[in-house]
Amino acid sequence: MFSFLKRKQQAPRDLEHVIYDIAEKQLDADFRVLYSLMRDRQVFVPTDLATVPFVAQPGQSYTTTANDRIEFRTVNGPSNQLLACAATTQQSPLLKDGYVGMSWLGFLEMAIRLDPSINGFLLQGTTSWVVFDRVRIRYILGNFKLQ
Repeated sequence: MFSFLKRKQQAPRDLEHVIYDIAEKQLDADFRVLYSLMRDRQVFVPTDLATVPFVAQPGQSYTTTANDRIEFRTVNGPSNQLLACAATTQQSPLLKDGYVGMSWLGFLEMAIRLDPSINGFLLQGTTSWVVFDRVRIRYILGNFKLQ
């Protein structure tokens, strides 16, 4: 009796489903779910491996120095804007010529310091992608970094 009063609990969505939903609907609630899911994750950034310092070994943590000049690849976005890019999985075609892994928040901090001609960044999921402009990157860093 009165079963209509009971709300069904929604199953939590995985990262790829959230990226797809954002690509399709652009809802603020989905962006907040994405930020929460990404907070402690690593992203994979297409890189010119010739610019990665020799002492940085695959699978081992490396902290860049002021002398390091690692070159990250960029892509042209939907409105032909220049974007830094990162993938959520190591199997992404974006990474075929080499990549480095870094924390999501570290990537955002790096992206905001890049040359201003780079308008933002593209996060590539398995099947969908989403673009973040510099305003949104600052918002994420200001509101979700310390949670």
